Amino acid sequence: MKCGITSAMALCAVSMPNSTALGQWIDFNDETNTRVSFQPFIDAPGLDPRFDDEEKDIAVGDLDRDGWPDLVIVRKEPFSNAGPRQDVLLMNVKGVLVDQTAQQAPGFLTTLTDARDVVMADVDGDGWLDVIIANTFGEQPRLYMNRGRDSKGHWRGLVDVSDTRLPTIVVANLAGPQFCALEAGDLTGDQAPDIYFANYRQGGGTTDVLLINDGTGRFIDESNTRLGEYANVAFGTGVRFSDIDLDGDIDILKISTLYEALPFDSRWAGILFNDGTGDFDTHPFLEIPNLNTYMIDVGDLDNDDRPDLYLVNDGQDHILINNQSIPNIQVDFLVTVPDVSPRTTGFGGNVHMGDVDRDGDLDVGIAPIDVDIANCGGAIDFALLQNDAQGALHDPWPLSTNLPIHAQPHDFAFVDLNRDGCLDIFMGLCTGWRVLIQKSCCLGDADRSGSVDVMDLIGLLMTWGQSDIRYDINPVEGDGTINVSDLLTLLARWGSCS
Repeated sequence: MKCGITSAMALCAVSMPNSTALGQWIDFNDETNTRVSFQPFIDAPGLDPRFDDEEKDIAVGDLDRDGWPDLVIVRKEPFSNAGPRQDVLLMNVKGVLVDQTAQQAPGFLTTLTDARDVVMADVDGDGWLDVIIANTFGEQPRLYMNRGRDSKGHWRGLVDVSDTRLPTIVVANLAGPQFCALEAGDLTGDQAPDIYFANYRQGGGTTDVLLINDGTGRFIDESNTRLGEYANVAFGTGVRFSDIDLDGDIDILKISTLYEALPFDSRWAGILFNDGTGDFDTHPFLEIPNLNTYMIDVGDLDNDDRPDLYLVNDGQDHILINNQSIPNIQVDFLVTVPDVSPRTTGFGGNVHMGDVDRDGDLDVGIAPIDVDIANCGGAIDFALLQNDAQGALHDPWPLSTNLPIHAQPHDFAFVDLNRDGCLDIFMGLCTGWRVLIQKSCCLGDADRSGSVDVMDLIGLLMTWGQSDIRYDINPVEGDGTINVSDLLTLLARWGSCS
């Protein structure tokens, strides 16, 4: 079954003038040497990790619940080559990322992975984030449970429970999984996150995998019963979850590219609608315009409380603004493009959204490195696009600029590493790593007036008890909720940006 796209989805190419001059938006310091401390990798004991040239993917979360975001990085031989590598646990110690893999995640050393993606989610509902890793080249995925704290309050790290909590996955026409991406979230409405793995096969003819959480952090493969023929895939490069039609359940945004995988066309991206119970083959799917989509991210770009899309394509990237929807039937998008920039018109890879400039809208970053094609050293660098609050995005830096952000990462993360209230960037480069700390961050100055004043106080009070990164400014607590600790921090910084 297949739904068409209404006339509201006619392609409307929009270009914006580049009115933001260098230095008028945001800037970063390269603090890699002081912000990250690696141990030698077990797969390359004589190599300085600063020159690590493996493919990298990144997940961020506060694993030990100390208010400071931690990172897990998965690594493999780059591009279409098998070559399992050690994964890495970086714990955030007051703004410095310290490699604690051996102490807190020894399974990363004993089980090397051909990993293509990683996410954090609390799969067993104990309040502690767990780690899920998607592998390729026939390897089964891995699940590491968070052990929480001991009786003395010491964090006990991550333990590999893959063999007891994950099923052995069998996919069509392959000796084992060849996963390229994954997503975790509550698809069935029982408050327990489920897992979707995007699979691939050269030439097509395989299936994605949907694992359903039994409520205790143990998973059952229900791909056939919940997806039916919608599990079919050729080259599945990306997947995201979102309540895209605003009916109260989580839908699946899926990519199947390069080859036909019936009922999907070649170079297909679309929406699988959730029927409210976690079944997806009871409604027709919705095809996103055929734009050669390679990667995808979802978020409210124009601040109308509707999820929008950014599509990374093999040529021109596209922005899809969600105008209206009919639950389980239709989503009408206005299709536009970022302003013209070679950073968004060539091969691209991972894409993430974040309010980097703290102005209340989501900005977009795009890594330039392809998963399958060896394009390190090419002409395209990392793009950081500024949002005008209406969902229009543009590249604010001149093309001749050689700033620290204009590097070539496989993946990156927007993360407030030093808890100063501004998002920094952690990059896993073609060669090495990069930690970019945002400069001139004025904690508490949510309206960017240059000082903490009455308008910032009003904004904080209006968001009381809610989640808003602009006002969740207590650098130690950082609990995601605006409360008295954030108010006291703001008052202590009154009239200042020091």
